[in-house]
Parts: sequence; structure tokens; C-alpha cells
Amino acid sequence: MILKRFIVQHRALVLGAVVLSAASAACTMALLSHINELAANGLPAIRTAALWVGAGWLLAVLATGAMSQFILARLGGDLVAQLRLVLSRRFIDLEYEKLANEKHAIFGSLIEDVASIAPLVLVAPLLAYNLLLVALYAGYLASVSSPLLCILALFLCATVAASLALERFLRRRFDALREANEKVFEYFRYLSEGKKELALNSARARHVADQLIRPAIGRSRRLMIQVHTGLGFNEAWSSAVIYASVFVVVYVGYATLALPQATIMRFVIGALFLSGPVAFIVSAARQVGVGTASLRHLQRVGLDLGGEVEPSAPGHESEGRDTWSNMALRDVTYAYPGDEDGRIALGPIDMEIRRGELLFIVGGNGSGKSTLLLLLASLLTPRTGELLIDGVPLDRDKQRHRRRFTGVFGDFFLFPHVLDAAGRTLSDERIRNLLASLGLGSQVRVEQGELSKLTLSTGQRKRLALLQCYAEDRDIFFFDEWAADQDVHFRDYFYRTLLPDLKAQGKTVVAITHDDRYFGLADRVLKLEAGRVVSEWPAEVIDRYPADPARSSLQR
Repeated sequence: MILKRFIVQHRALVLGAVVLSAASAACTMALLSHINELAANGLPAIRTAALWVGAGWLLAVLATGAMSQFILARLGGDLVAQLRLVLSRRFIDLEYEKLANEKHAIFGSLIEDVASIAPLVLVAPLLAYNLLLVALYAGYLASVSSPLLCILALFLCATVAASLALERFLRRRFDALREANEKVFEYFRYLSEGKKELALNSARARHVADQLIRPAIGRSRRLMIQVHTGLGFNEAWSSAVIYASVFVVVYVGYATLALPQATIMRFVIGALFLSGPVAFIVSAARQVGVGTASLRHLQRVGLDLGGEVEPSAPGHESEGRDTWSNMALRDVTYAYPGDEDGRIALGPIDMEIRRGELLFIVGGNGSGKSTLLLLLASLLTPRTGELLIDGVPLDRDKQRHRRRFTGVFGDFFLFPHVLDAAGRTLSDERIRNLLASLGLGSQVRVEQGELSKLTLSTGQRKRLALLQCYAEDRDIFFFDEWAADQDVHFRDYFYRTLLPDLKAQGKTVVAITHDDRYFGLADRVLKLEAGRVVSEWPAEVIDRYPADPARSSLQR
């Protein structure tokens, strides 16, 4: 557990906070004893020296408390930073398949759960401090009157029992509140990512606002009210029990035990001092409840903080350039997680790719082309069947296999920094040459490997994504409908110049396309329908249909 590792790593600061908390508790106890002495002895005891002693103890309480809070603030900042680093590392290591199905939940974790978990560590020294105060106060009150302490202890036990019962009751509501907030985050994402569509369609905008966001916020509001009402009731109940116990102590002390007024007064002052630590311990349930709900949520979405976080090893360009010659899918099927019917989205498929070939994958929308590409890159795990490299099952060696691939997905993302396969920044001169060859030299500038502009047209953004592929220079290049948003000139340039050049360099190229006029450029054309391979045209068949832009069809 990261919290345990954090405490061990920062044990000096944690120990300092505990020592200062103990010192603060001792000073508070001494201040209480001094106040009680003055109250018991009356005006003659209140001399200048007594006032200085009281002021000294008060300053000691202030100083130790302030230093303890400074250390806690330092621990809090360090913990939040470490939690964010660990969660971002977990996020990077998380399989794409998991992220694709719970993206909004995982994004919310990086924002909300970190803020909820951090107080768990910060509250620990404060809990220790207040528990120590309770123990010291109890010892002091026992020296004043053990019978009255027994009465007070009965009331405190009732408070603790009620708090524990309420905590068990609220646990499920904490989890429900976390899930409700997660749904709110998901709908807020609609506002940012779908802003253009909402601006054009006021009916959809009203639907999102009134049918989605408003009910989600309403459910979160109801659960929040329930949770905080329960916590507030717990705090109010605790305060009422403390005051009731003081009332009973005074009554029993006079009416039953016939104790002197000085004894009862000293006990009452001590009991009122005790109410502060008890109230804090009870109120800490709020932070603990929210924090533990976030921990459970992280575990549910696959970002469990347990276990060690391995530092990312530097990549080596040569690792992706091994001697493989054949890649094959054998009896592979795939079903999307969350499909209650478990329907097969792709397969069974048997196919192979030979190193250095240019393969086109064609088919209608929903035929499984992009899913097939993700399976080939091992970003998805087959439901049945296996991926073979030179006849050997891939098994767990996924990272090495993935380093063979570079390309442009249909839903690609652009990073501003241009890096090679080893993660090194490409030289500005090399990037400028690539920008010029892609027709973007006048639109995009580069400085220290960072592109100046990413807000371009879809076709131009795809060219920038292609630039990233050239920078990585992997064995296998893939393109998911890359040419669909290019003008006629650049589309022809892509098929007639860029793809043949990659093949001439010994690259393996897999392209999803609908441009049948260029099928003659491929070594093979694989056609999918309803998730299955329905035809495969080898080079000798394609040669009957030369790559002539004037030709617009190939028997499908």
C-alpha cells in the first residue's frame, strides 16, 4: 500500500510530527492543570508569576502546534505529488482495453480521488495527537475523581458505539456518492468534447443539460446530503453526549457522592477540555470515509495503489527491430467487454502478415477493420485463439511486440513533442524537413523538438501524426483510413510515393482503406464483412487491376 510506503519513506517527518503532537499534548495538559489550580485556589493564587507560567504554557502549546502543522502541510504536499505520480504511472501501465471501457471513471480518479486520499495520511498524526490527549486527560480526571470518570467513560463509550454503527451504515453511501460524482464527470466531458455539436443542435444541448446533467447532479446532491447529514448528526450527537455527561457528573457529584465544589469544578473543566479531542476524533470519520471510498474506487477501476511501482525503463530503438518474418492470427475471436450478450465482434479469423509486405484491409463500417488492427498490435486480447510470431505464441511478451508498431489510429491523438523510438527529441532540422515534405512547413514551426501548432484541419493533423511515425521509424507502419481526409493531390502522394517508399525501406505496412483505385499497389488486399475475412486477393490477382486513378472500382 502506497500510504504505508509513504510513511516509511518520510518516517523522519512523520516521527517529528508525532513528537511535536505529543509535546503539544503534554503542554496542553500542563496548561489545563495550571488553569485548574488557579480555579481551585481562587484569587490569591493569581499572581504575576502564575500569569507568566500560564502564558508560557500557552506559547508552548502554540509553538508545538504550529510546527506540527507545518510538518503536516509538508507531508500533505509530498503525498499529493507522490499520489499523482503513482496514479499517472498506473494510468500509463494500464491496458488500453481497460481504459477504453472506463475512461471517464479513470480520468476522474486522477482528479478527485487524489484529493480524497491525501487527508488519510494527514489525519493520522492528528488522530494520534488527540488520542494521546484523551489518554492524558483521562489520567488526570482519574486523579481528580475515579467515580466521576466512570460516569464520563460510559457516555464516551456510547458515543464511540454510535459512531461505529453510523460508519458502517454510511460506507455504502460513500461508495454510491463516488459513483454518482463519476457520472457527473462523464457528462461534463460531453460539454468539452462535444461543444461544437451542442452549439449546432440546441435540442441536444437541452437534452444533455436537462436529461443527463441535471438528474446526475440531483442524485449526487441527494447522496451528498445523506452522507453529510449522517456525519453531521454524528458530530452533533457526540457534542450533546459530552454536555450531557458534564450535567450528570455535576448532579451525581453533588447529590450522590457529596464531593466538594473544588473537586467538581476541576473535573468539569477537565471534561470540557476532553470534549475537543473527542469531537475531532469523531469528525475525522468524514475524511476517513471519503478517503477509503476513493481507495475502493481506485481498486475497482484498476488503479490499485498496492504493490511497487517499477520505474519505466528507457526504450531502445534496436529492440523493435528483431528478426521476425511472419505474424499470424490463428482462430482469433474478440468480444467487447460490457456486451451483456457476449456477442463476437470479430472472428474467428485466420490470417498472416509477412515481413516487408504492403497489406490493405478493406470492408464496410463495423466490419471489424480497426478491431483487427488493435488485435495485431496486441492492444486487445483475443477472447479465443492466439497471436503467433514466427509460429511462437506471443503470450506475455507484449511490450516487445508493441515496439514493432507505429502508425495513425482512426481516433489518433497528437502530442506536441516529436520523439524517436527511444524517446529522444528529434532534431529541429530533421523535423523541419519532414514538415516540408508533408506540406506543413509554412503552417507549423518547431523549437527544441516541440511543434508550435496542433489546431489544424483534420487532414493536416493526420500529416502531423504521420510525422511522428517517421520519427519513431518502427518495423510496422499502420494507417486507419489515413487518406480519407486528404485532398486529391496528397492522397495520390500518400499511395504512390509514401507507401511504396516505406515498402522499399523494408517496412511492413498495414493500411485500412476504401480507395479501391489504389488496390493494385498492395501485395495483398484483405476484405472483412461482419467481423470475418470473406476474401483475400494476392498480388497476382491485383495485378489484373493496375493502380490507375481513372479506375474507380474493383469487384468486391
